[in-house]
Amino acid sequence: MPTILAEAAHDGNWLLLAAVLASLAVFSVCAVVLTGTDLREHRLPNRWTGALAAGGAVTLGLACLVDDAGWSRFWSMLGGGVGYLGLILLLHLISRTGMGLGDVKLAGGLGLYAGWLGWDHLFGAIVLGFVAGGVVALVLVLARRATGSTHLPFGPAMLLGTAVALLF
Repeated sequence: MPTILAEAAHDGNWLLLAAVLASLAVFSVCAVVLTGTDLREHRLPNRWTGALAAGGAVTLGLACLVDDAGWSRFWSMLGGGVGYLGLILLLHLISRTGMGLGDVKLAGGLGLYAGWLGWDHLFGAIVLGFVAGGVVALVLVLARRATGSTHLPFGPAMLLGTAVALLF
């Protein structure tokens, strides 16, 4: 997103700049609340996963209206949301003790953000989320703070993976 912000500012496309900055504000607030809640309570409240998805759809949808690549970004955004949600839903159905429904709903919103930037960013967000979750799990197991059956919150790793993908 930094590249898009710089291009929008350079070209004087202030509406695109405002919409993208608004989307980042929504993402940031929701990410902080969702991370804290998942770490503390092992749940991702519908109110906040919904705010992330709705806020992203509205702000990035508006950005599509004022961006030269609008329709391409729009379809990529929708595909990203459905694709990431579908992947995590499949993992939830395969292993009911692994991914929770909060993770499934979170994936839909995160997919909108990463998908808006393109399929490469969506792929990066997913991979980085799983890598972050795996590293945390490995460190906790090695430190004997968790075992293979310990339930760990995955939402923060998903959010981190998407945040990194949005920055690069």
